[in-house]
Amino acid sequence: MALKRQPVDGGYAWVILLACALLYMTLVGTCKAFGILYNEFLKKYDAGAGNTAWISSLMFFLSFALGPLANYLVGVFSFRSVVMFGGLLVSTGYFISAFVTRMEWMFLTIGVVCGFGSGLAFAPCGTIVSFYFVKRRALANGIMVSGSGLSSFIFPYLYRYVIDQFSVTGAMIIISGLVLHMCVAGALLRQPQELSVCSEDRKPHQQTSTSNICCVYLKLLKNTRLTVFIAVFTINIMAYAANFTAFPAHMQSLGFEESQIAVAFSMIGAAEIFTRALIGWFADKKYVSNTVIMVFAAVISGTAAILLPLFKTFPVMVTYGLIVGIFPGAFWSLMAVVLLECVPLVELTSAFGLLYMFMSSAIALSQPGMGWIEDATGTWDLSFRIMGSFNLLTALILICEPFLMSLSRHGQDEEEDAEQKDTKILHGEKLQKSPTILHDHYDSRERAITVPVSDVIDSTAMSNITYERLSQDNTRKADERLELLAPIATSDEFVI
Repeated sequence: MALKRQPVDGGYAWVILLACALLYMTLVGTCKAFGILYNEFLKKYDAGAGNTAWISSLMFFLSFALGPLANYLVGVFSFRSVVMFGGLLVSTGYFISAFVTRMEWMFLTIGVVCGFGSGLAFAPCGTIVSFYFVKRRALANGIMVSGSGLSSFIFPYLYRYVIDQFSVTGAMIIISGLVLHMCVAGALLRQPQELSVCSEDRKPHQQTSTSNICCVYLKLLKNTRLTVFIAVFTINIMAYAANFTAFPAHMQSLGFEESQIAVAFSMIGAAEIFTRALIGWFADKKYVSNTVIMVFAAVISGTAAILLPLFKTFPVMVTYGLIVGIFPGAFWSLMAVVLLECVPLVELTSAFGLLYMFMSSAIALSQPGMGWIEDATGTWDLSFRIMGSFNLLTALILICEPFLMSLSRHGQDEEEDAEQKDTKILHGEKLQKSPTILHDHYDSRERAITVPVSDVIDSTAMSNITYERLSQDNTRKADERLELLAPIATSDEFVI
């Protein structure tokens, strides 16, 4: 079934972008501002920095770990229904949390319920924009993620105000109503036509996905460049996510007032409002590569985190908040764009799901890990130095990426040469490499089997063998592509 793609870079695409920005503003901003609640839980329950951090860590973990499931469900149902159901779960989790009396229950109400709802909304929100924007894809993703910056700037003040006025219990109820706006944003989403297939076409794809989803992700892991960037984003999130509990807790341990903590913490969101869209715009101009932008951001972020324990003044804390908002945000602005340099558009949802699966494990260890280090040392200094080291490690991996790719190509070429040699011995055929095929910034190298006429002794018999082998080879490739496309139930053909 051939489908022509909906208009991109304009029209209703801007409504989709507005809805996703609102989703990010509500969902991600709420998660980032959890550091204010974290301080209140530390004082109220006195359960230790590491144990208390498990609440938000579990929520962050599920937000990313459910990416593969969420991106599969949008093909079975729709972006709209999955995101709206996720928003309802997040609201319910915060509302129930207002009435629990033990911190352990927060692991279930906030960690599990809110985390499950966030997971259903987060991955689809980050995926759908790239279906509606092509030329302005980096800018659109930058605008979308900058929505979280606005809420990260506003929510710390809002959280501090509602806690002071209505206590933690009242604050939970208000936050519950606030995140319910995710359902409003979700209602504005429309299913991309690449995923809008009739139920007769969708059913066999669903059956294939159920049985072969693990094989899909294993095949994606064989994409060396994709694997490198998955490692980069995973290590980066370990340092980035830890800031949202470690930074306000570090300031509190230094004796800063609650109002000062809120100001410095809100600088993260203030910087994200403008810089994430600006980074996306700059990336679309192609003045430098996306890798150069990320290396620069990682070096600045890592250096700032390592040096932070040496300075204990309020202006330094504000500056650090600005640095966290400006530079690690570059990774989020370019995430979808970088993935699309590794895979074609129709595989983006699967690639995002695989990425989120790895990032979820890093988040699960990040915040409680830094908290446990504080429990052991009595200070947050070592935690920030480790966070800075993670940032510098991502820069090192990015710098070495060309070398890693050359090693991978060398290994692939040796393996293919061995296969070709065996084929020549068995069948007397001469093999020839086909040129590289480019598709939406995706570099896939395919091989074609050719039999020169001069080598054919029995032309009729050899022609039959050749046609049969080529037919089998094309069928095998078609089956492999269908397996990759199956989790998102895409159509067989679309036009950009």
